[in-house]
Amino acid sequence: MKFELKIDIDELNYPQAIRALLPYIKKEDLPLPDMVKSAAETPGVLENFLKFIPKEKQDEMILKAFEKNKVRIIAKAHKMADKAGIDLTISDISLTEQTDDVIVIN
Repeated sequence: MKFELKIDIDELNYPQAIRALLPYIKKEDLPLPDMVKSAAETPGVLENFLKFIPKEKQDEMILKAFEKNKVRIIAKAHKMADKAGIDLTISDISLTEQTDDVIVIN
């Protein structure tokens, strides 16, 4: 039997999301200047940089980074489940933008 978990996200704090993804993605896949990537963990750096990026571009950046690193994110999810003693196999994950401007993780 297959299950699907669907979560609707109404608001996303982009600096927090980027920091959470950094350990699981290739930094070169983020369309950020190298200086910003290097200082991403420093409080305020991402927040200040993203003030100058339109929300639509921020959405695009998260979607592209997620898609390019989907395999790595699935691998990390498997490790987390294993550590929690949960036997599962994740066949696919996706992050898409809905037409009503809500991002959905399938």
